[in-house]
Amino acid sequence: MSKLYFKLVTPEKTVADQEADSLSCPTSLGQITILPGHIPLVGNLVPGELVIKSGNSELFLNVTGGFVEVRPNNQIVILADAAEHHYEIDEQRAKEAVERAKKAMTETKLSAQEHAQVTAALERSLARLNVAKKHAHRKTPITGEGVFNE
Repeated sequence: MSKLYFKLVTPEKTVADQEADSLSCPTSLGQITILPGHIPLVGNLVPGELVIKSGNSELFLNVTGGFVEVRPNNQIVILADAAEHHYEIDEQRAKEAVERAKKAMTETKLSAQEHAQVTAALERSLARLNVAKKHAHRKTPITGEGVFNE
């Protein structure tokens, strides 16, 4: 079976540069799963969970937005605004960010632009919190026969 070759890059660093069997990511049109032989496409990433599977290994990351491009020959490039592994997320900090955003929305009169910024911050914080809670019992990557470059 052929493999996907993908690269996940943020403005700060290359988060992943490896082969995988499948990649699922959150887009503005919903969650998509990319398998070998997928047609070329470009999509907008939204805050949420990115899942990478290779053999018996799984890698879970939170992304805050960006773009995904599926190129010919099973090449995938993800340009993310920010990305972090599930075990890097500070759940308490994410909870505090959610509370700050909710408080800002209810206690102050916001302009349309400020409201959009606070709503986006709330969405990013909720996505981080959801990924952290979903994988709280996993403190490191799940490894099996596939090997991930961390």
